[in-house]
Amino acid sequence: YVDCSTVSAECAKKISEGISKAGGTYLEAPVSGSKKPAEDGALIFLCAGDEELYKSSSDCLDAMGKKRLFLGEVGKGAEMKLIVNMVMSTMLSSLSEGLALSDACGLKSEDVIDVMMNGAIANPMFNLKGPAMAANKFTTAFPLKHAQKDLRLALQAADTAGLAMPVAAAANEQYKRAKGLGRGDDDFSAVHVSNRKQ
Repeated sequence: YVDCSTVSAECAKKISEGISKAGGTYLEAPVSGSKKPAEDGALIFLCAGDEELYKSSSDCLDAMGKKRLFLGEVGKGAEMKLIVNMVMSTMLSSLSEGLALSDACGLKSEDVIDVMMNGAIANPMFNLKGPAMAANKFTTAFPLKHAQKDLRLALQAADTAGLAMPVAAAANEQYKRAKGLGRGDDDFSAVHVSNRKQ
């Protein structure tokens, strides 16, 4: 059984135990990438669990993705996915704050994005999401409610590991606020509504 859902490591382990008890083998394979990478066959598979199943599934994974990694025991794929989504969501939250401050200061959002995209912090996500955020267009590729769920699960994992994650915790509150404003089904870039000056 190959499972591409994004769940906690604990949940992945419970699923694996159930599959094993029924006589099956289990591979967790959460993906990094949203709608467009899925359509383009450019997902990244973060696999863990049964290594033989990983090897026998490689052709299928390669047909849907540009990269796959085997990370070891069940739970490691989930942990990697939550870390990636935590960093991605906090980055977008920070971009939103920058755009909100630029607006409050009377600067043009497109100029701020232009400076960022020509400097050390240039990255594809800011280039893709920044102009849409500035235009208040939040066409869904990755729903905000899923980003917030992943932040919550990452914070739970950090708590279990005894780590403080104040930046992720603050971002989680921004996503919760945007979700409370009815933006849960919008793209996760709709976190921007929680930072706009009313």
